[in-house]
Amino acid sequence: MRFSAGLGALLVLLAIMTAQPAAASADPLMSLVIAEDWPKLESEAKQRLDADPLDGAALHALGRLAIDGDKGSEEMRQSLLPKAEACIKARPYDGLCQLAYGQILGTVLNGQGGLAALGSVGKVQQALESAVADLPDNFDARESLVNFYLQAPGFVGGSTRKAIKNAEDFVKYDSDRARLLYAQIDLQQSSPSNAEQEMSGLKQQSGDADLDRQAAKRWLDIGLSYAKAQDHDSAVAALTRAAARGAPSVVQEAREALERITASRQTAQASQAAQAGGGSPSTSVR
Repeated sequence: MRFSAGLGALLVLLAIMTAQPAAASADPLMSLVIAEDWPKLESEAKQRLDADPLDGAALHALGRLAIDGDKGSEEMRQSLLPKAEACIKARPYDGLCQLAYGQILGTVLNGQGGLAALGSVGKVQQALESAVADLPDNFDARESLVNFYLQAPGFVGGSTRKAIKNAEDFVKYDSDRARLLYAQIDLQQSSPSNAEQEMSGLKQQSGDADLDRQAAKRWLDIGLSYAKAQDHDSAVAALTRAAARGAPSVVQEAREALERITASRQTAQASQAAQAGGGSPSTSVR
């Protein structure tokens, strides 16, 4: 059911890094990821990994901190990568180990960029595909893989067709979150209006706090896309929805974008007023 109809390794892996997690698992650490309570998550996840280095849920949750654009660090990513590799080796069918490895490696390669990263991009794809195969109902895994397919050049595994197929497959597990995947595809194709149509099928407040926060991230993306196209009215509407229900980083980015639009409009109005008055804004000097 469809709700509406480069050497880009850097972009590939940046998209993976910014994907939003879902609480598909009942593991309490994921609620800390979604709330972006990084200090508490780091403490609890490290304690669990110390007790069991093969704790896939703890590894994945700590990996989410490691790849966060503001709070993560290369030092943490490099320390977690061998742990993720060891987890895969010991438990090759643990989807959370695979997901953690794919996301962490993707971010590490993003820092390298260019040809240095291309040689290992296939490992990211393999890990994310394995994660989806092992955890077909996990939105985080699906979203990361869809991002990979959308951003990667064809010669290293990218494919819009594969991205759409993954969204279609996910409908039977979670039709609401599948809308987020379709909207993601529409945005990649520079069609925020189609993405908005997908999102219109969701209630503004669904009763599922996690879904609402994930939807807020997509509304942020839609708003930024509209703003880039200079459709400020549509941008404001989308960004306002993002600011209402998003995680802290989403709310902050949405509000900053709204402030930029307001400032731009005020500047335009002042310019129009000056032109209507037969002059231009002047600055007096005393």
